[in-house]
Amino acid sequence: QIGMRSDILRRDVLADGAGGRTDAERAAIIEAADGFAQVMPKDKNLVVRALQERGFIVGMTGDGVNDAPALQQAHIGVAVEGATDAARNASDIILTAEGLAPIATAIVESRKIFQRVRSYVLYRIAATIQIVLVLSLLIFAYDQQVKALYIILLALFNDVTMITVSYDTVTPSPRPEVTDVPRMLRTSVAFGLCM
Repeated sequence: QIGMRSDILRRDVLADGAGGRTDAERAAIIEAADGFAQVMPKDKNLVVRALQERGFIVGMTGDGVNDAPALQQAHIGVAVEGATDAARNASDIILTAEGLAPIATAIVESRKIFQRVRSYVLYRIAATIQIVLVLSLLIFAYDQQVKALYIILLALFNDVTMITVSYDTVTPSPRPEVTDVPRMLRTSVAFGLCM
């Protein structure tokens, strides 16, 4: 699911002064590697820090006391099911089911939620523009009076239609999403004007 390759290195490439490598060279090796075997607790923390310094968002899973420093250092610390209290306290997320599948499930669901929230925002702004323009046109162009009850009913029915957005069938994106607010505003305004 994550497309992990099999270039797993031993911990000796991480050791201080290993092969006379500089910190930058060691960080480049860490970035290029797919994983490390037989690492010590300080090596885990080193890997997390090196990736963070290179601009990555780092997630770390662990279950023991020796994982706690790296779990605390990582952007997203995940204590797996059955983890020690130290690992749980150092983590941001605590899994209650065995294995790593709950992480993939959480990522998929969060991306679906993101898309639903984006749909909600697009619809909300577009509907607001539509309502404001229609009411402004009625009031200023046609000199109509709109009763307060009608405006309340309009707002109520508009909110009822938004309930359906939470049940939208969405496909999770294969890559992490980035919010593009100016683009969302342009799209919302275009939809609002069309409506």
